[in-house]
Amino acid sequence: MNAKAEGEEDRGAHRPKRWLGARVLGRAYARFRFWLIQLRNPGLTVGIRPRIDFSRVRFNTWTGPITIGNDCGIYDGDIQGILVLGDRVNLMSPCRVGGSSLYKVTIGSDTWVAPNAYIVPITHAYKRRDATISEQGVRGGDITIGEDCWIGINAVISPGVTIGKGAVIGANSVVTKDIPEYSIAVGAPAKVIGSRE
Repeated sequence: MNAKAEGEEDRGAHRPKRWLGARVLGRAYARFRFWLIQLRNPGLTVGIRPRIDFSRVRFNTWTGPITIGNDCGIYDGDIQGILVLGDRVNLMSPCRVGGSSLYKVTIGSDTWVAPNAYIVPITHAYKRRDATISEQGVRGGDITIGEDCWIGINAVISPGVTIGKGAVIGANSVVTKDIPEYSIAVGAPAKVIGSRE
């Protein structure tokens, strides 16, 4: 049964070459699209092996440079402002990160950000009664998220906050104050309820 009749051709022998051509063309197309995105966003620096869905992620480097480390995954959302992502950072879809030319967002290596997270270093000023909110402008501060953190779904990180290494921010939390290393914080406003072991 396994012996081939004389003159019979193995159809599978040509398939790897055909698929190899499709793979090469696919990679060439991906490189070309990446080149176009970098041409449109001159401040964008991306490390090796990115997992970025360029058809769904909107970059805006006109407000500041964006640096993305090695092996990062960005699947959907708005990425803008002065932003530094460490290695192996994953931003799930969709999320909003950055958004200021005055303040910087830094996310450490091995950090995961769940969908719908809002990490923006500016907000509207609203404290004065003698002026309307639209007249008061904005206020802000740098946001720093340490290495090996988890930011839960729908979390909001307020301007000027530092989240320590290994911290976990629960779903729907609003972080308004600094969170210590390896802490677990939940709620609005977020409060530390425990720590990682």
